[in-house]
Amino acid sequence: MKEFYSDFLDIEFPLNPDIVYIIYLVKDANEIPIYVGESSRNIGRFGDYVSAKFSASTDFKVGEAIKYIQTFGYNVRIKYKETLDRKIKEREILNNLRGRFHLLNDLPGFDYSIANELDEKLKIHEFVNKKILLS
Repeated sequence: MKEFYSDFLDIEFPLNPDIVYIIYLVKDANEIPIYVGESSRNIGRFGDYVSAKFSASTDFKVGEAIKYIQTFGYNVRIKYKETLDRKIKEREILNNLRGRFHLLNDLPGFDYSIANELDEKLKIHEFVNKKILLS
């Protein structure tokens, strides 16, 4: 099978549904974290960012930021780890990275029922421009 699908990416099937993860961009060979999260849905959570539905503030914020960063040619990647204490690990990672990096975790969310989608996109783009791409 290897010779027919050598261009496929390969991941190990998860044993545990609980994970902690870091979304980051690669800029000049440096890994710059942009968001830290946790989930009980393992890698299924990442699809929410691909969809980036406006009705889910965090999904929209992270997904839109990723799409925007990619328009500049940066590679956006995810590191994740299965864990039995995902919320504690998430807090530890956030505490470790804050102060050195600006994270989307610190960009306030919105109430989709009263927010304007274009305005929210612009807020995300501005945050990415000022806080992430200039770092």
